[in-house]
Amino acid sequence: MFKNLLLAGVSIAALQLLAAPTANAFELEPNEYVAAPVGTTALFNYFFFGDDGSYHPVGGPTATHDTHLTETVGIARATQFINIGPFEALVEVLQPYGALTGASIGGTNYKDSSGFGDTTLAVAIWPYKNETNRTYVGVGFYLTLPDGAYEATQAINLGGNRLVYDPELALHQGFGEKWSIDLTGDYIFYGNNTNTGNASYDAISQHPTTQLQAFVNYAWNASLVTSLGYEGEVGGRQYLNGIGTGTKTEFQEIRLVSSYAVTPSLQLLGELNHQFQNIGGFKQDLGVTLRVLYTF
Repeated sequence: MFKNLLLAGVSIAALQLLAAPTANAFELEPNEYVAAPVGTTALFNYFFFGDDGSYHPVGGPTATHDTHLTETVGIARATQFINIGPFEALVEVLQPYGALTGASIGGTNYKDSSGFGDTTLAVAIWPYKNETNRTYVGVGFYLTLPDGAYEATQAINLGGNRLVYDPELALHQGFGEKWSIDLTGDYIFYGNNTNTGNASYDAISQHPTTQLQAFVNYAWNASLVTSLGYEGEVGGRQYLNGIGTGTKTEFQEIRLVSSYAVTPSLQLLGELNHQFQNIGGFKQDLGVTLRVLYTF
């Protein structure tokens, strides 16, 4: 989930470091833009584990010795499919929770953060869908609230203490009976964090981030689907009173996902991912995602 942890400070060695995980409630799994029937309620619970073994500041040397971060995070998500005018839509709320622990950069240790992350509210609309051809074009919008665990004097925080706005455009397209693709693009805007714990530093700001996600999916049968995916983000450079902090949200990773429908109402999903590039943050060597989905 938290693919790139942002450390806000003039440098890694600065005493006043502030951090917020990337708002990756915006990370999607395969087939998420395949619309369920109107009136359907979907309840999700995600579990994420990330093992980060290096830190890659912008324009500085990579820290690998005595550098580590463990991410153990869940998301509770509730979705309702409705009609908005002539279009099918969904509304949902996502609530992260968990802990960021064992943070260290070059042997300097930082205090853990645990509790609830920032709540995200979302809406998505399908301006075009063709169930016969399995074509779904969706437009979504996420609003992340600054209500998560945040301590201005800490380097690592589950919450970001800022608003985040994310418009999203998505396509799901089927090919034959077995194959399909998912393509998603986001352009993420970040509000300012004006509580930095240091009176001389007025605000942490961040440039927008462009996010791209893609999956190729193969349905072995009606219950089992395997997907190979890519996710990348560029941009998102962070500043403290206009001075670059050496952090940004920029990474590329590969994803392997498999889902299994235990019953028509219950689905289990597992994912393994690996970042092969990271600029401006902790690099996630191995990520694991587990998801339980129940619909009614």
